[in-house]
Amino acid sequence: MKTYSDRMNAIFDKMQAKKTARRNRNIVITACLGLALIVSAFVLFTPFRTSAPDVSEYRMSDYYSIIQRINEATYQKPRFKNNYEVLMNQLEGVYKNAAQDFAGGMDVAVPEANEPMSGVSTGTNQGSYVEVTDNQVAGVIEADLFKRSDKYLYHLYQNTLHVYSIAGEESKLLDSEENVMEDMHMGVGKYSNTQMYLSQDCKRVILITDGYRASDKESYVVIRSFNVEDPENIAADGYLLVSGSAISSRMVDGKLLLISKFRVRANKDFSDESTFLPQVGTLDAMQSVAAEDIIAPDQLSSTQYTVVTKIDGNELKLLDTAAFLSYSDEIYVSGSRIFATRGYSATKQEDNKTVTTTMTQISGISYTGETMEYEGSVEIEGAVKNQYSMDEYEGILRVVTSTNRSLTEEENGYNVRFLTTRNVNLYCVSLQDYQIAASIVGFAPEGETAESVRFDKNSAYVCTAEVITLTDPVYFFDLSDLDNITWKDTGTIDGYSTSLINFGDEYLLGIGYNEERWLKIEAYVESANGVISLASYEPKAMFSEEYKSYFIDRENQLLGIATMPYEYGSNQYVLLLFNGYKFIEVAKLDVEGSLDDIRSTMIDGYLYVLDNDLQVVKVMP
Repeated sequence: MKTYSDRMNAIFDKMQAKKTARRNRNIVITACLGLALIVSAFVLFTPFRTSAPDVSEYRMSDYYSIIQRINEATYQKPRFKNNYEVLMNQLEGVYKNAAQDFAGGMDVAVPEANEPMSGVSTGTNQGSYVEVTDNQVAGVIEADLFKRSDKYLYHLYQNTLHVYSIAGEESKLLDSEENVMEDMHMGVGKYSNTQMYLSQDCKRVILITDGYRASDKESYVVIRSFNVEDPENIAADGYLLVSGSAISSRMVDGKLLLISKFRVRANKDFSDESTFLPQVGTLDAMQSVAAEDIIAPDQLSSTQYTVVTKIDGNELKLLDTAAFLSYSDEIYVSGSRIFATRGYSATKQEDNKTVTTTMTQISGISYTGETMEYEGSVEIEGAVKNQYSMDEYEGILRVVTSTNRSLTEEENGYNVRFLTTRNVNLYCVSLQDYQIAASIVGFAPEGETAESVRFDKNSAYVCTAEVITLTDPVYFFDLSDLDNITWKDTGTIDGYSTSLINFGDEYLLGIGYNEERWLKIEAYVESANGVISLASYEPKAMFSEEYKSYFIDRENQLLGIATMPYEYGSNQYVLLLFNGYKFIEVAKLDVEGSLDDIRSTMIDGYLYVLDNDLQVVKVMP
């Protein structure tokens, strides 16, 4: 039997054991809390990286220099120094949202979902190819919604290809191919982005459109071929893909020149070339543009490529590729070269003043050889509006730009004065060394920009305007002697032209807006003292600014244009005759659909107008 002392000692032993266990537990808890505080401090207060990630593991890649530049250009420094600042910012946001919710004023933005972007020969005689597109450069054919031979009309309307016979009022639809990309299992972009070519032997139609494959979340330019040897049985017979989306294209001597754009993915992976390099091929065999064919400045202003793909138009066979990285603006194609532009801003400091000027870098590649070769580049002041603002003639690239120059003046650390000036420039660049051979800088009234340009051999026509005031002069330049460039102008007139057209017989047409923002078509001619307006046509109607939608017959002085009259229930197509003194309405008929998509042509005195159908009207004996 245990004594009193034994029992007391046992109690004390248990109490001591509990104290020891509790002390050990407290030590562990304290140690864990200390470790947690250390880890939390490490997580919260460790500075974020402030330099681009290391990409040296790709140093053996042919694309290493491109990877380095893309890596630097896409790296964004963190907004906060560490996770503690992130946490405090989030808590502040939670507090603000709670306060707004309590006040009944919380506004939650819901993000929108991303959407897809927008044969066997029968021996049939297809006839001879007839050009109907008013191409900027002779022999350099541009894609359009309408092509023809001397027997058939080929029209693309809302992604449906139609073939019509040419037989005056007896003309009829022979066949159509609806949803021309359906069997590609692609979502197709806006139908206005789809255009086509007709081969010179009139046996094949080539369509170019933007497509999107949801299965691999990739965007492509789709080049699709259709055999039309039997016009009553259109048959698809081949395709080629280029990653990205289309900008423009040309067909020269049976070679298709596709100009597209490709943007480096936000979630790029330098171990996966498809995420940062443009690719060409078929779905089961895509290949990247070669490193030696990528032209890039040392410092990138963007991570978008302009890609030029040269393709055999008969077999859809890839011939060569080239890519301009950080080029994302306008394209001009001459008979031997492709010019890509890159706009940027140049800033310089003058005492307490900051001057920022719009600039353009133009690079050229030749495409007539077996491979495309980079030739050089030039930097000029101003921005290039479109392809018609550039022209190559006898070894000289002529360019019209609009300059925007802003001045900011500081005083005691505050911006106290802002000044923006605008004007228009003409540059002539020698293509032997890509140096400026001549220039006329700031020739327009202050505040004006170039709204339309047209070159014709040694002549240049430029319409400048201050669009807010809706007044413009039209300039005529004589570029035959670059050491002595001369020019004349119309003086200030109402409205401004969005397109200038050499109309033959030394006439110039301007299509644009009058002072009330309705359609205005004006005819100009050069005189001894300047450029004078001969006549204008000004219905109260809207119109298409798509140049390819105009029918232009210089030989017979005819102009066709689709309009949307203000006081009429439907759209109308108007055919005008200019007789040297005034515009005469020769034909007017109702049309359907977008004004941009309507096309027409004249054949043997008949006017053929194509919208979602074909209308034929006899207008000339």
